[in-house]
Amino acid sequence: MARLKALLITVIKVLFCLMQESKTEGNIPKPKITQTPAVNVIYTTEKMTLECSVQGDSSGLEYIWQKGDERLPDSPTYIIPSADQSHSGDYRCKVKKGNNTSDLSDTLSLSVADGRPKPQLTKEPASVSVFYTKDSVTLKCSITEDSEGWTYLWYKGQDKKHIPNSGSKSQHTLSSVVPADGGPYWCQVERAGFKSDHSDSLPLVIKELPQTTLVMQTKWTKVFPTEVVKMECDIQPPSPDWICKYYKNGQVYQTSDCMLNLQFANTGDSGDYKCIGTLRSLQTQPSNPIGVHVYGGRPKPQLTQEPASVSVFYTNESVTLKCNITEDSEGWTYLWYKGQDKKHILNTGSKSQLTLSSVAPADGGSYWCQAERSGFKSEHSDFLSLVIKDFPQTKLVMQTKWTKFFPSEVVNMKCDIMPPSPDWICKYYRDDQDLQTSDCMLNLQSVNTGDSGVYKCIGTLRSLETQHSNPIKVHVYGHPPTLLLSVDPTEPPIYTKENVTLTCGVTEEQEGWTYMWYKGSDQKTPVSSERVFTIPSVQRSHNGEYKCQVKRENFSSGYSDSHGLTIEEPPVPTLERLSNWAKVFPTEKVSMKCNGIPTSPGWTFKWYRTQHLLRGKNKNTDTLLMDSVVLEDTGEYTCQGVHKRQLETVVSNSISIHVYDNKAVPTLSQQQNDTSVYVEEQVTFMCEVKIDSTDWEYQWFQNSPQEKIRDVDPRNATYTIQSASVKDHGSFWCKTKRGAYVSELSTTIEIKILARPTTVVNLETGWADILSVDSLTLLCEVDNTSVTWNYTWYKEDEEMANETQKALHIKATKENYRSKYSCRGIRSDRPTYSMRSEAFIANNIVLKRQILLAISGCLVVGIVLIVLGCIYFKFTRKPEEESKPEPDLFFTFAELKKRADIGSETELCLAETVDNKPLTAEKTEDPPVLSDELLKEAKESQNKEETDGLLKSFKGL
Repeated sequence: MARLKALLITVIKVLFCLMQESKTEGNIPKPKITQTPAVNVIYTTEKMTLECSVQGDSSGLEYIWQKGDERLPDSPTYIIPSADQSHSGDYRCKVKKGNNTSDLSDTLSLSVADGRPKPQLTKEPASVSVFYTKDSVTLKCSITEDSEGWTYLWYKGQDKKHIPNSGSKSQHTLSSVVPADGGPYWCQVERAGFKSDHSDSLPLVIKELPQTTLVMQTKWTKVFPTEVVKMECDIQPPSPDWICKYYKNGQVYQTSDCMLNLQFANTGDSGDYKCIGTLRSLQTQPSNPIGVHVYGGRPKPQLTQEPASVSVFYTNESVTLKCNITEDSEGWTYLWYKGQDKKHILNTGSKSQLTLSSVAPADGGSYWCQAERSGFKSEHSDFLSLVIKDFPQTKLVMQTKWTKFFPSEVVNMKCDIMPPSPDWICKYYRDDQDLQTSDCMLNLQSVNTGDSGVYKCIGTLRSLETQHSNPIKVHVYGHPPTLLLSVDPTEPPIYTKENVTLTCGVTEEQEGWTYMWYKGSDQKTPVSSERVFTIPSVQRSHNGEYKCQVKRENFSSGYSDSHGLTIEEPPVPTLERLSNWAKVFPTEKVSMKCNGIPTSPGWTFKWYRTQHLLRGKNKNTDTLLMDSVVLEDTGEYTCQGVHKRQLETVVSNSISIHVYDNKAVPTLSQQQNDTSVYVEEQVTFMCEVKIDSTDWEYQWFQNSPQEKIRDVDPRNATYTIQSASVKDHGSFWCKTKRGAYVSELSTTIEIKILARPTTVVNLETGWADILSVDSLTLLCEVDNTSVTWNYTWYKEDEEMANETQKALHIKATKENYRSKYSCRGIRSDRPTYSMRSEAFIANNIVLKRQILLAISGCLVVGIVLIVLGCIYFKFTRKPEEESKPEPDLFFTFAELKKRADIGSETELCLAETVDNKPLTAEKTEDPPVLSDELLKEAKESQNKEETDGLLKSFKGL
């Protein structure tokens, strides 16, 4: 009955609410949504405030917001503190006062753009790239996406420093700029605290007004008719935007080009010129002035000579011609002509004078000159005639046959003047000092050192002198001649059968001498009268002292110093082998040395193989090195010394070298002679070369001839695998090495690695017996049961003595249960033992089974208590009276919609709910727990190793 009463009260409340709403609906004005900022598009992180308002009294109103079908929090304003894409959509609101609700407002569509806007910064005028002082520039900042509600911020410089007093408008004008106004500019827009990204930078280049300089391109300002005048208005720094404007005598002359070109100047072009630069409304300061003067006619040069008083010139004299322009002397190039036709241009230069140095008769004739600059030529000068004759030639002739003399000898020389003339007087000089002028013949009797010097002569006539004659240098020694005796060969010793040359020379003078040679103490009978005394194929009998003497005309020298000759027999070479082996393989290195020859650089060597001369690299040194021998290198080797004086020694003793036909091939064998090997067994290989040779090194390979086995002693001919494993399965080879020589690959041995039988430790004691007996029995099981095995047991990796049976009995002690047990099978035949089993820990099994028994007991007790509880509730609970279903007093939503007095958007009032009290169950007894003894033992076994074992044991269940 209580439930029926509550249901009736709820229905009445709902109907009352519906009637109140239906009665008052439409009395509240339709609200309006206003927004701040008043834009329909905002950007991510921007703030937006929506306000719902009605006209009239707004006291006591409740505000309801909707975004699409989503209900928003009730408030007069809806604030979006930081917009994102989820805030895009259609917003509406309505107000409620009591039970009266207004209509929904008009929809406000809001769009949230991703990111921040980025304004565009431009300048005006846009086409100008460089501004100058006093120019005006306007910067414009525009937002293409949305232009509502923005204020504008202006910045300058790489650090984007805000421009003070720049205002908040979209334009920023710089009036009458200066260079300091240049630099990068930026702009940014802002509304309601939200700022856009900065625009891209806009650089402004502002320069000072350029300087104008009027530069004369031609090299002169005073010109003649038809000449060209060029000047340029130089604007610095240069810019193609500036226009040049010229003025002459203050009047505008030309504005189209910065280059002023006056072709075919005339007198009307004379005046003062200036220029300026113009750009837009700007104008530079006027340039410097340049004055231009144009003469009225062509100039005529005047031609003169220096010296002016001379009418006849002689050969070797100098004449200077001068060409003068009286009007102007700037920039002229002078043209010189010779001959009446004035067609032959003698010379062209920038100097106004032409010097004829050391003239000759051919230089005589008529001369003219003319001036030219930039294609403009003056008139020709009047001609000037030159008369030139030859000077006579003087020649100093030595009458004696040599110029170097010894004391008491005679010197004769003569000065010849050609063509001869009695008017010319001879004049002698010694070392530029006047010596004699009376005669053209000079005789010096019994000279001494004072007569040494350089002699010349000249001819003189009036104030003229001929050119100096050729010089003759006379030298008079202060001592008798010094004799120099030399011997070839110069390096001792001299060997028999060589040619010896004795040379006698005079150190001071070599002309006109007669030579005489003497041997020993005999100074009366010369052995030779030649300057060079040659003794062919000397013998030991030619040993002795030699000296020489010289004579010319009536003069005789003293004797030279003596020079002794020592003659020896040539050395005998002996051959020594340096390499270790006389029998070698192809590609091996062989070397030998030729001893017994002196180490002086004068000796080289010849090498022979079977009496044939060897040629090529290193064949002329004392060591013969063959880096890689071939079969053709087999033979008998000898050497011979060769001196640079073409002397050869006898041939040395011989050394025999034998090169095998083929390369060495080693043989690979195995000590055990069994290709099947069990894991951990030892394998030994032997590498042997069956050729008469020693000093081999050994290389070992596995699986591939390129896969070398490392860390092996190369001197050992055996390779041992101490404990074979799976990685040792495969093919094996060997090679031998001797020096740089490497043999061929050996034969192959294939090794197959066999796994040993596996072993497992099993627990023989049953589940039920573990808690009742005082020991456990472990069995050692080997997977190969076809053979008979003995057994070895291990406790904590130490072998257990006297335990050789398959079964192992462990007493039930805490120490034994916690120990690791393992085993392996052993026997006398291969394989002699099996693999060792994994460790077995008895404590894991015992603890696991004790815990399982305890849990099983708890589960059994729990099930019994649950069954007893169910039986108890069944007999003590009263049966409930069956009641007829009460009629449903609530309308369904479909039925309510059919009622005429309920609208489609009516809100239902919330009804009170009736709380049902939960049923309480009677308290049951607690389930049994594990005994303290079992818990204590389980806690003691919780170390990492036993926990891992326990987990493994549970996996096996």
